[in-house]
Amino acid sequence: MASLANWADDIREERPETARWHYINIPPDATELDLDRDCPSADCITVKAREFLGIVRLGLKAQEERLDALRFLIHLMGDLHQPLHAGFAHDRGGNDIPIVFHGEESNLHKLWDSDLLGKHISDEDLFAAQLLSEIRPQDEKQWSKGHLREWTWESRQLALEAAYDGLAGEEPKNIDDAYRQRAWKVAKEQLAKGGIRLAVVMNEIWGH
Repeated sequence: MASLANWADDIREERPETARWHYINIPPDATELDLDRDCPSADCITVKAREFLGIVRLGLKAQEERLDALRFLIHLMGDLHQPLHAGFAHDRGGNDIPIVFHGEESNLHKLWDSDLLGKHISDEDLFAAQLLSEIRPQDEKQWSKGHLREWTWESRQLALEAAYDGLAGEEPKNIDDAYRQRAWKVAKEQLAKGGIRLAVVMNEIWGH
């Protein structure tokens, strides 16, 4: 499964229409997820994940199409738990917010997508084992509740509370230690939730 996880990013250049599938834009003043408003073309992460789940679960398509759907689903379940994949259109989910992190220029979206992980994880297998060991039964039970819509809105709320909030200074925003520590705590928990919820979706497909 890990070997399939980045496939959906790897093909974006040859299949540019898929880029829109990795995120959803929600207005700053929204009080709930409204797919008619936020995903009118049905090409956002929440709707495409639901579509791919159906393709794999029903098994009515050709084998290669089902495999593509599974690879997209695995990847999008990860993206769904990155808060800025449910961010604002006007800054492209933080891509247009320049930052300085550990003395290096980056942007807010990249900070949450990869920079935080790069600073905190040196051995992916060791980190995964540690993360798994820290998940309590009550966490697994709680995180397994809801489904794609609820998990999307949760990410949106974390975008407001953890990603966009607390940025220090003028642009480029300086990512201070207080922001980094708070962000890493959220990012780490989102990684755990994403794993648990991917298992929920996989079990849903295969009837467990």
